[in-house]
Amino acid sequence: MGTLSRPRRDPGAPVGASGTALAVTMVGALFLTEGLVQILLPIGLEASGAGSGLLIGVLLALAQGAGVVMSPPAALRADRHGRGGVLFAGGLVLAACAAALAAATSFSSAWIWVLPLLGYGLARGSVVTTTLAVVARSGDRYRTQGLNGAAQRLSAAVAATLSVVLLARLGTGGAAGPGLWLVVLSALAFALLARRVRGRADRDDPAALTGTAGARAGYAASLRMLRREPALQASSLINLNLNTVVLLGNSFYPIALDVPAERLPGLVLTLLLCRDLTSVAAGPFFGRVVARIGLRGAVTVSGVCAVAGLAAVGLAGNGFAGVAAGAVLHGLAGATGIGATNLLATASTSAGGTGLRLAATNYLNGVGMLVLPVVFGALLDVSGPRGVFLAGACVSAAMLAGVLARTPAASPARAR
Repeated sequence: MGTLSRPRRDPGAPVGASGTALAVTMVGALFLTEGLVQILLPIGLEASGAGSGLLIGVLLALAQGAGVVMSPPAALRADRHGRGGVLFAGGLVLAACAAALAAATSFSSAWIWVLPLLGYGLARGSVVTTTLAVVARSGDRYRTQGLNGAAQRLSAAVAATLSVVLLARLGTGGAAGPGLWLVVLSALAFALLARRVRGRADRDDPAALTGTAGARAGYAASLRMLRREPALQASSLINLNLNTVVLLGNSFYPIALDVPAERLPGLVLTLLLCRDLTSVAAGPFFGRVVARIGLRGAVTVSGVCAVAGLAAVGLAGNGFAGVAAGAVLHGLAGATGIGATNLLATASTSAGGTGLRLAATNYLNGVGMLVLPVVFGALLDVSGPRGVFLAGACVSAAMLAGVLARTPAASPARAR
């Protein structure tokens, strides 16, 4: 593959400082929503009677993986008819499902969570890819992707802080309900921001606007792109790798720790805040990193940090120093990986709308997020937290090998 060239400017897409600010603010609201759900959902499930890691893993899989069904048709519609409507509707569905999840914390049965979790997962699939398409079409791609990564991790840091404050004040039995009502507010804020997205962002790409409409066309086109393009395959694996790191830190670490209740908030905050603040600090330097070591080098750094960070947390157990070191490595993995996966997905000159290309990278992530939470949940029952994180490191290493086999060796040309 050749160098990654500057995407064509579309007069209907949000560009420049104001477009970038809107896109990055939407990312912040969306990933605050996502971070709160990932941290508080397992705690709420445990309080509602989910007694095994396997059951928690199955229910987490609904929230994290079901979106693969909705992502391609939603992306195709957004590429053809505009993204604002898709994002606004998705934000409202996320808010409604979060309200149902908050209400479910009042019941003692974990199974009452199934329907709102399924709805949340389906809406999440269409909203995340469409939001990242808005980001990809806003301003200088290197600067914007660096800000995108920083915004994702800053919102995750806010989610971690809010969750730990609730845990410290209300305990594991009472924190999930109020926290999930905060999710409703952040999802509604996202929906209101989405109302400001204007224009048909891919009107300069005829391939995005022609052909058969409907869900079937979205699946066929996105699967065809994924099958033919190694860059999309590499992007898929990076995305899954990063989501594996975040899933283990957000959802499994808080419920896996066998420590006194008074130590739990401090350990959770150490892992999540060190991870996310590292990404926030390093994210704006993404463009310089790629200019210095190339996209393949950035991908390598991200993968190695992910593997080493998961292994460090697994070996450290409850030790603050080891957990903090692992968290910093997780943060560096996110700072370099978030921008890299989106660049690989959207910077190609091949035909296809931006949203649909991002949706193509979501198949592997969707399947992985349906399977891996179940596997990690079962491992938690069998081997405890150390086994979960060390297994995660092995999975991450396998994904890194796949990424390097598919990432183009040529460095992208720096946008001028």
